[in-house]
Amino acid sequence: MGLSNGEHFRTRIQKGYLIGDGAMATLLHQSGQPIRSCFEELNLSDPHLIKGVHSAYLHAGARLIQTNSYSASRVGLARYGLGEQVDAINRASVQIAREAVYEAQLESTDPAFVFGTIGSMIDFIKQTDPKEQEALIENLVEEQASALLEEGVDGLILETYADLQELSLALRKVRRLTDLPIVTNLSPLVIGVTRDGYSIEEAFKQLVELGADVVGLNCRLGLSGLLRTYEQTSLEPGIPYAAVPNGGLLHMEEDGAYAYTANADYFADIGTELVQKGIRLIGGCCGTSPNHIKALKNRLDQTDFTLGDTGIKSQKPLKVIEPLSASASQPAKEDAVFSVNGVKPPTLLEKVKQETTIVVELDPPRMLNVEKYIKGAEALHAAGVDAITLADNSLGTVRVSNMALASLLKARGMEPLVHIACRDRNLIGQQSHLMGLHVLGIHQILLVTGDPSKFGDLPGATSVYDVSSTELIRMVKKLNNGHAFSGQSLKAPSTFVIGTSFNPNVLNFNKAMDRLKRKIEAGADYVMTQPIYDARLFEKLARAVEPLGIPVFVGIMPLTSARNAQFLHHEVPGISLTETILKRMQDAPEESAHEEGIRIAEELVDEAADYFNGIYLVTPFLRYELTVHLTHYLRDRSKRLQIKK
Repeated sequence: MGLSNGEHFRTRIQKGYLIGDGAMATLLHQSGQPIRSCFEELNLSDPHLIKGVHSAYLHAGARLIQTNSYSASRVGLARYGLGEQVDAINRASVQIAREAVYEAQLESTDPAFVFGTIGSMIDFIKQTDPKEQEALIENLVEEQASALLEEGVDGLILETYADLQELSLALRKVRRLTDLPIVTNLSPLVIGVTRDGYSIEEAFKQLVELGADVVGLNCRLGLSGLLRTYEQTSLEPGIPYAAVPNGGLLHMEEDGAYAYTANADYFADIGTELVQKGIRLIGGCCGTSPNHIKALKNRLDQTDFTLGDTGIKSQKPLKVIEPLSASASQPAKEDAVFSVNGVKPPTLLEKVKQETTIVVELDPPRMLNVEKYIKGAEALHAAGVDAITLADNSLGTVRVSNMALASLLKARGMEPLVHIACRDRNLIGQQSHLMGLHVLGIHQILLVTGDPSKFGDLPGATSVYDVSSTELIRMVKKLNNGHAFSGQSLKAPSTFVIGTSFNPNVLNFNKAMDRLKRKIEAGADYVMTQPIYDARLFEKLARAVEPLGIPVFVGIMPLTSARNAQFLHHEVPGISLTETILKRMQDAPEESAHEEGIRIAEELVDEAADYFNGIYLVTPFLRYELTVHLTHYLRDRSKRLQIKK
């Protein structure tokens, strides 16, 4: 009885190198398929096109063909309304690859293998409750892998996983389903470390222990980045390693089209160097073509070298980075806190646990003259405000950078609390912005989703939303642990005190509380609420948040006119006024309506202060005299209560 294809693969990969195929999606795009189309659906609608790509790679010299199933999970296909066709699309992907391999075998005595490909799914389900993600990933992987296995693949490839934890989860699941060979390819964002903070060396070790036959790297780092990662990693003898780099780095050409930088000769140069260093499975990822694979095969055929157990020796051994577990998401230890000019950054958290603490929002101006803003901030500081908080282009309107104004306040001895919206910056800009705040000594932050840009003064602007505010909380906790969003070391931890927002003015209060709990589980240190105009909410909110054990700053904003009240109630998301307050503002004389607004705010302050130490005053229209008045009112109230005691 002969060896199975899976056993042939294991034998071959131990004795020498094997050339894999190259990109599918980018090649299909270059052939005219729209970039946003579902390439996996072509298994059903245009199987000859997919077979043609496989055949081209086989004729170029590839001896491992991946099925066209990278994003053919239920969640991947659901983006195109194809979630119910998981089984059909995956089975078709195997049939097409098998047919291409069969025809190629008629022309060659060198056997080729068909491996079913399963890509990372975490980005498709990032809005899912973290507690449910693990089970969801397992179910999605099992569904896709079962279809591929039942249709008769020679093995499976789990590829383009930025996080070791997700890849480990997928590997455990598929290893329980099959004894066939499994290739696992991580796709780190930076050299030497996974996105969730493991060194590549440690990650490889864990994957082998979980049952991977081949461990490797693919995609994002490009050719030189992937090579450098392997040069810095000590590899174990006897373990087959894979390298499946992109065709260089992605860039935009002058005509607006996307392309990759590396030509076929350069790809062959780096690929040959990787094989010389001991890589056993070598292929191409995004941006590669049959020309790249053919050039690589020709170069390898012409190269005289002998494969040992592993040709790679560590040039710079990487220290193993501990995983970012729940305990690791806590703020940096006291002795590790970075200081600015020898002074540790102040925090509101200890004070608010003991006494009335006032944060006042003073929105950056929409014009370049900031003199009135600075004057207002100084008046608030003199009145006894503990921190001045600066929104991040609230309601999608363009304002002076809150980082710039926060820096000016910091230089004048005031404590700024900076809002950071998910809307305006991608993850590159977001991390850079946060690092800049830390360098400036600004450590109090509030992470918010941000109102969609279509509601602002530039409705054609793009809302980014790379991550949700809950996800951003987790990522800032990584900075506090000394790790970048990508997982690499920052050499020192940041010391951000992270706030999150909460809107109690909703019909389904319990559902809103569930979202708040998830934010706190992600690592939020305190809560700031939307302005509250219903005094009955303060007691309800106090009872609901008491078990959460973190400080809450309740929002109060003085009204300036009946029109202002109507606008807030009907047009501003997250704010709701009672009918009583709307009528009071409507009945007030126009010339003195702001005085009625102050009286309402004082009443709300009195009620709020009975339940909360944290008070968050919002300044309307830069009319800082109103919040100065309320600050004095709060301070005088505290003094009166102390005298009574």
